[in-house]
Amino acid sequence: LYASGALAPGAAALHCLATGATLQIPFPRPPLARRPLLGSGHGWVVTADEASNLHLLNPITGAQAALPPVTALHNVKMGTDNRGGPAYVVYDVPTSEPPLEIDRAHDYLYDRVVLSARPSAGRACVVLLLHMPMGEVSFARLGDDRWTWVSPADGSGLPWYVDAMYSDVDGLFYLVRTDSSIVSLDLNGSSPVVRKILDRVPKSGDPAKYLVQTPAGDILQIWRLKDYVDSRSPVDIPPAYIDENPYLELNTVDIKIYKVDLHGQRLELLKGLPDYALFLGLNASLCLPVKDFHGLKPNYDYITDDCLEYVNFSKKYNRREIGIWSMAEQSISKLVDISPVLYPWLNWPSPIWIKPSFL
Repeated sequence: LYASGALAPGAAALHCLATGATLQIPFPRPPLARRPLLGSGHGWVVTADEASNLHLLNPITGAQAALPPVTALHNVKMGTDNRGGPAYVVYDVPTSEPPLEIDRAHDYLYDRVVLSARPSAGRACVVLLLHMPMGEVSFARLGDDRWTWVSPADGSGLPWYVDAMYSDVDGLFYLVRTDSSIVSLDLNGSSPVVRKILDRVPKSGDPAKYLVQTPAGDILQIWRLKDYVDSRSPVDIPPAYIDENPYLELNTVDIKIYKVDLHGQRLELLKGLPDYALFLGLNASLCLPVKDFHGLKPNYDYITDDCLEYVNFSKKYNRREIGIWSMAEQSISKLVDISPVLYPWLNWPSPIWIKPSFL
């Protein structure tokens, strides 16, 4: 799903991998080109309004559902900026963040959004939010007026959660930290129960990390290493210079897939996934059996940009990375068909994978 300047206002483009077709679909106002895409799951996307409050939206049916406002987070209050205008103040210990402009707060506040079920399920749909500072965790059920904060499992005060998934197998959320440690989160009782199930992995802090469950029930932890390159050769330039160098692009240079062995307390490196295709990006990660989805390639990862610094603060010049990573060849190829002349994608919002649903 992506925005295109060639479309009429209130429309979005949907590229189908199975058929290679690119379709124009209605999109509720404001149009997609003015909305951030912060996550997707069960055919719905997560977006934010002009006050940076979150909403769930089915881009196929147009159905929408509001979530608790920004100020319903435990550490966010309405305040003023240094000019006396309205702004959000994010409280942190031991330091406090500067006030955030209301219409730009979503660029800073939200890291990941994961759904337990499609929103049409009502209160059975739990929305898990990773947010600033340092990947804290809050959740809400549809109809709640506040976000419920989840304290870290070890009481350290430094969660650093970077991704999450929901398991239909046991009804639990799973979250991964920057150090590759994993916790389970049980929201089925009267209060959240957090339990560490995998210890940290030494020297694992650099790659982006994802959690996904295979149809067979195995939990995978995926590491994706990215770097800034230009059109001529790899370069080593700090992110602060990205806006001054429009030719720079953030590209994937390696992807490693691990099976989580909870009994052995280790990550088992896999050479590939011969029966599955992975989808990585701002969406909740997907692992789909290729036998059930015509057009998908086995042993491939379909990827979109999801580095928040790059996506949120390099909106104008830098093209988004849309590609297919071959696990066998350890190389990436462009998904060229997603940008036909008729519907070229915009640089922002970053395109996102969805599994369309009419429910």
